[in-house]
Amino acid sequence: MIAFSNTGTGFKGAISYVLKEHEKHLPIHKQPIVIEQNNVWGTSTEMARQMRFIADSNSKSSRPVLHIAFSFHKDERLPLRKSLEAMHLALNEIHFHKDKNQYLVVKHNDTDVEHYHWIINKVNLDAKNLDTSYIKNRLQVACDKVEKQLRLRPTPGRTIVYDSESEKGYRFTKKETPRNKVFREKSANISDTKQFVYDELVHVLSFLSDVKDLETQLSKKGIACKTTFNKNGLSGVSFRYNKQAYKGSQIGIKAKDIVNAVEKNQSLDIKQQITTLSAFDKNIQNALSAIVKDYENGNPYPDFTEHFKKHEIVLDPERLLYKGFRISNQPIERFRQKAETYVLGTLKDFEYKTHYYHNLMNQEPEKVPLLFGRDKVLSENKRLLKQQQNAVEPKLQIKINQAIIPDYSIAFMKSIQEYKRKLAELIKEETKVEKDVGIEKTNKILQNQQEIKRGR
Repeated sequence: MIAFSNTGTGFKGAISYVLKEHEKHLPIHKQPIVIEQNNVWGTSTEMARQMRFIADSNSKSSRPVLHIAFSFHKDERLPLRKSLEAMHLALNEIHFHKDKNQYLVVKHNDTDVEHYHWIINKVNLDAKNLDTSYIKNRLQVACDKVEKQLRLRPTPGRTIVYDSESEKGYRFTKKETPRNKVFREKSANISDTKQFVYDELVHVLSFLSDVKDLETQLSKKGIACKTTFNKNGLSGVSFRYNKQAYKGSQIGIKAKDIVNAVEKNQSLDIKQQITTLSAFDKNIQNALSAIVKDYENGNPYPDFTEHFKKHEIVLDPERLLYKGFRISNQPIERFRQKAETYVLGTLKDFEYKTHYYHNLMNQEPEKVPLLFGRDKVLSENKRLLKQQQNAVEPKLQIKINQAIIPDYSIAFMKSIQEYKRKLAELIKEETKVEKDVGIEKTNKILQNQQEIKRGR
């Protein structure tokens, strides 16, 4: 759960943006949806007027517009009720009051990441201003707290996190780039534009795994991005939005910050792939254990699909699917055929032995004649009694041979080792870049010292 925020002066522009009024030809499935609103109604212009009327009741509030964008991990798939609960809990932490503040909540559907935009009037119905000092850090702490409270997927890389044991209720982690930044310009329009570009860039860098995709991702938000490359990779970046152009250094995020963020995302992505592959292997083995247990309980036809579904695996005619990964299910089908044949044969044998046992136990001794054949009948009856006394009622015992149970661990281990190799190469490359930068700085210092000596 991630929250990005910025403040501004214009309600109309903010509301129009979240309603995507500038994109008039969006397909229906990509159009934004209004989820909640409080004390505002009508068109974007009418809602802006209503918010401005309340905002004007507090003359000290120079930037009454608060725009917060919440996004959830693409694999989380929360129901709307849970998403709203999480967002409201986070906003409660910054002292937002849903009954006293005017607000509009809009869900955007233009990406595969679930995200919501909140336009909030900082001035509430009592003319009191919502304190947004250190809002970015406070939202990080709030989101971290809500993730723990609702057991949501944790977000890595926070610079500040919730800490119940700390007197302040939070603690800082290691310093990250890019840093949180708030722009203060003489012109509100320039400040809003730079803040918007910065916030959107930070959002894109939270998941970008290839520098070449930067321009495409930012263009989705109407931001033109120009990148330049040299033999070492990305060397420069600039942005244009709202008829204003800025270098990366003016926004606060340089080319090296983008490269660092991308490499960090690549490392996190590889680590996540390794974790997912390990879980895939473990879930397959757990599903197979449940299937074996079903067989050994006498069920010749276990529901393979349902057993795998309980472990988040989709069993289709040719593959096993799990969180973007897939592997052949041919070993599963061979196991099914062998196990069914064995279980059916064991059941048939058990049925025969049970039938024989009951026939034996229900057999009555022959009536003993007084004269002829008496000794033979007595002998037969004695033999029958002995057989009945020694007879043991058959019990169904099915034990699946471990040798026929599929073992995917070798295949998974090979894939995991390959990802670990890529991770090691990436870390090695990051270390090399850092070393090269250090050498370059040292050379510059030596060069400057020599120039100073020559100047003397």
